[in-house]
Amino acid sequence: MKRSRAFPGLISLLIIFPQYVSSQSKIHGIVTDVQGKPVAAATVLLLQSMDSMLVKGTMTSNTGEYTFENIVAGRYFISGSSIGHSPISSSVFQVTRKQETYSPGTLVMEPVSSSLQNVTVVARKPMYEQKPDRLLINVASSITSAGKTALEVLERSPGVSVNRQQSTISILGKDGVYIMINGKMNYLPPSAVVQMLDGMSAGNIERIELITTPPSSLDAEGKAGYINIVLKQNENFGTNGSFSATVGYGKGWNTQANVSFNHRSGKINLFGSLSYTRRKKPFRGSTYSRISNGAEVYDNMSVLDRTDTTRQHAARVGIDYQINSNTIIGLLITSNGRWYRQTENTSSYFYVNNHLDTVAHNFNTELNDWQDYGVNLNLQKNFKNSSSISFNAWYLHYKNNQPFNYFSQYYDDAGHKAYDEITRNLKKTPMNFWIGSIDYSRQLSKKLNLEAGVKSTLADFTNELQFDQLINSKWINDTALTSLYTLKENYSAVYASLNVQASEKTNVQAGLRYEYTNTNLESEAGKTVLDRHYGKFFPTLFVSHKLSDDHAVNASFSIRISRPKFNQIAPFTYYTNRRFVLTGNPGLQPAISKEVTAGYSFKKYIFKISYSHEDDAIADFQADVDSVANKTVSRPENLRNQKLVTAMLVIPVNFTRWWTMQFTTTGIWQQINALYKGDAVSISQKNVMLNMSHTFILPKEFTVELTGFYQSKSLDGINVFKPFGSLDIGIRKKMGKQSTLTFSGNNLLNTLDFRGYTDLPDQNLVGDVHIRFSWRTFNLTYTRSFGNNKLKESRSRKTGAEEEKNRVQYQ
Repeated sequence: MKRSRAFPGLISLLIIFPQYVSSQSKIHGIVTDVQGKPVAAATVLLLQSMDSMLVKGTMTSNTGEYTFENIVAGRYFISGSSIGHSPISSSVFQVTRKQETYSPGTLVMEPVSSSLQNVTVVARKPMYEQKPDRLLINVASSITSAGKTALEVLERSPGVSVNRQQSTISILGKDGVYIMINGKMNYLPPSAVVQMLDGMSAGNIERIELITTPPSSLDAEGKAGYINIVLKQNENFGTNGSFSATVGYGKGWNTQANVSFNHRSGKINLFGSLSYTRRKKPFRGSTYSRISNGAEVYDNMSVLDRTDTTRQHAARVGIDYQINSNTIIGLLITSNGRWYRQTENTSSYFYVNNHLDTVAHNFNTELNDWQDYGVNLNLQKNFKNSSSISFNAWYLHYKNNQPFNYFSQYYDDAGHKAYDEITRNLKKTPMNFWIGSIDYSRQLSKKLNLEAGVKSTLADFTNELQFDQLINSKWINDTALTSLYTLKENYSAVYASLNVQASEKTNVQAGLRYEYTNTNLESEAGKTVLDRHYGKFFPTLFVSHKLSDDHAVNASFSIRISRPKFNQIAPFTYYTNRRFVLTGNPGLQPAISKEVTAGYSFKKYIFKISYSHEDDAIADFQADVDSVANKTVSRPENLRNQKLVTAMLVIPVNFTRWWTMQFTTTGIWQQINALYKGDAVSISQKNVMLNMSHTFILPKEFTVELTGFYQSKSLDGINVFKPFGSLDIGIRKKMGKQSTLTFSGNNLLNTLDFRGYTDLPDQNLVGDVHIRFSWRTFNLTYTRSFGNNKLKESRSRKTGAEEEKNRVQYQ
């Protein structure tokens, strides 16, 4: 009975098996060096194109040949490595059931430079890597980054300028930067992003990408491009990860902790990370402004002494499920929280015609809590005709609670107390985003690739402000400074991009994107404050040409838009003192910029120059003087235009096997043209930014790194910033195969001071500010990895929400 039951099954297996084998293919290829000689004993891996998952591995023969047999239909690529040669990967190819043998072509490996034969040097990435469309900052390989925050790494990066007072980030003199986390857009407004990055531990970051020439697949928003922060993801099969802890001191304690993990088994990949940061530090500064009103001259001076305490967490967990060899579905959940507390003592002195009139002592407290969460569902499918499609749906929610309490005591010029004033300012801002996108790509031929997609975003937020004054033990609401505004915005986009391999040495990428925007801002009474509808085409063109093995040139052209941020157009009120107020501007217009860039590279030496012209450029917090009320109101404003010429030179130097250097010089010519109360204002400025890094490989697994930067005088609208810079050092000791101990010293010379001024007496705009945000700090960091470190794992994917998160701002 047993035999009779088994026999039909055996017969069926014998019938099916030959058919199954006949549906599989063989892959055969060869690996050579640049002289055409075979590379023996090279490691060759066959990987799935969709998720880089390992299919098979082998070694080349003495003739450099390799073979993979019994390969099912699908899309693959080959990865090869060999001692003394640079790793190489083939292009993606399609294997069909009809093919008996497929050849991906010859893999040609280039020799590693003799100055890099030391294994330690080869494995270590340089601090900065310049690519045609972006600059890579390899944070994980930087010793001086240990114990720093993401913002501190950015403000030391070539071409990047961080304005901590106005909470803005600019690249090559251009603001309007948008932030992505692992290719996913962060929809917080820039000032909120600055605060978030100031609490994000660099220990959880693999690298930062400064994308200055974004493709058409990304939103046209942001004239300066994108900053993509790539968090650490262990790329190995099985269960693995890493953790680190930092303790430091610099006028206050600094603590950080980070952990990331990845687990892959069968068709399921589970991954996640968690980081926590706490920082406490003093915040000191001074401000001055002068207002003229006929024969009267008012001078206002303030001295600030504040203590800031910030706690922040960032968490993400995701799961990918491989439905079949061509389809993956994924779920990603993110959460971030920031809790900020400050206590402030400020003394303000008010002069009239050089005589002291009033003195105010202010005792203020502020809470600024931000919380957000996001849910992403994504699907990616590959087809047999060398095409793929991906779908993404995002929901994001942000909530901001920001109460201020002000207690002020006023004295006359003789020092007699005049009166007390107690006020409070409450602010609540919930925000919601719904995003959906579909992206399609297809290899039309060996030299032509098409990308296209559609995207739609719905956004809304409520900005609730309440200003009260304590009078006779009762809180009396000031209706003039209390408001409730609701903003609704939706914008849709469609794009197409062609990548053409025009010749063996020339590549052309051309794209066109169309975006249409609807924005509506209403007050509590239902009155429409802003109702705007507009659409525009945004072309991009990028051309690269290889002159020889060592020489290459490239050029690009793009048109981009900078929409007003949500908090910029929604009215709000923030008091520095009763004579100085920050507020929003519902009348802001979107700005359009055009840029052309050209570059030349010789080996790893790179030179790049660009010119941009931006109409209606948006400048954050520009002063407007009310000489009658003796008050300065600072709000975002549209300039007439802004012109920029930038040039960057990257010079790497391998001085010896144990000492490497890299120098980056960025030069900027900037001109802004504006109208102030009917008068034309034109300001131009030349500035230079210098970055340098030195790495010393020492015996007994010690490595020393010395980095520094210098930023000369620069412009932000009509405001001028004085020079500043920093010098940092780090010492790293490798402890076994999986642990390191790092000691770092940051801002050693205490030169990271923010000093700015405005000197336009004809427009009644005279003032300056001096604030110290950073102090000399020393950190000790321990890092350890764990788990299986043998095989590669997960896919890299976008989630379609890459362009909205940056329009929310922590105030």
